[in-house]
Amino acid sequence: NPWMEWIVLVTAVSVLAGIGLAIGGFLTAATLPDPAVALNALLQGWRQFAAVTSLPPAQVEAVIADIWTVAATVSGYAGSWSHFLPIISVPIMALLWWLFFSIVAFGVARAMGGRGSLNATLGASALIVAPMVFHVAAIVPFASASSLMVGLWGLLIGYRAIHISHEISWRNAAWATIIVYLAALFALLLVALAFSAGYTAGGFR
Repeated sequence: NPWMEWIVLVTAVSVLAGIGLAIGGFLTAATLPDPAVALNALLQGWRQFAAVTSLPPAQVEAVIADIWTVAATVSGYAGSWSHFLPIISVPIMALLWWLFFSIVAFGVARAMGGRGSLNATLGASALIVAPMVFHVAAIVPFASASSLMVGLWGLLIGYRAIHISHEISWRNAAWATIIVYLAALFALLLVALAFSAGYTAGGFR
């Protein structure tokens, strides 16, 4: 079953990346001060800045504390179960990105005269997650692969996947790739706006 092969490929690569990020995050967090101490230092610095600039400290402190909570949890700095979060979140995001890229690329490429099937697009696009394997380097504390390098490499693989699977000109394949990324950016913007609206209405409560 080609679907299972593609899913296994995407999951295997992303799980390896997630394990590397999780172990690296755990080892890095072990060398850093307690998150509460770091947050208190950050808030103290903000209070001193607010005293000089006459800005209202209470509201901004609440925002800083919420952002810190999210950042510490996502990075594993918060400790406990948050260290294992990349093992779950990275494969989920990789699978969602693969499916999103493949489906949108299929529609855009066919609109540009492509002849490839959805299965062909899914199969060729499964390799866009391959550069994520370099995140295994994050297993070394304070070391990581360049996110820009991984992202650009994935973009080039996506371009080649569209070009080959749909047999369209390199210009059309390039435009199709750009449109897919713009669609992803637009989707992320909508999510960010929805999150901002929810946070403004009631915070994390």
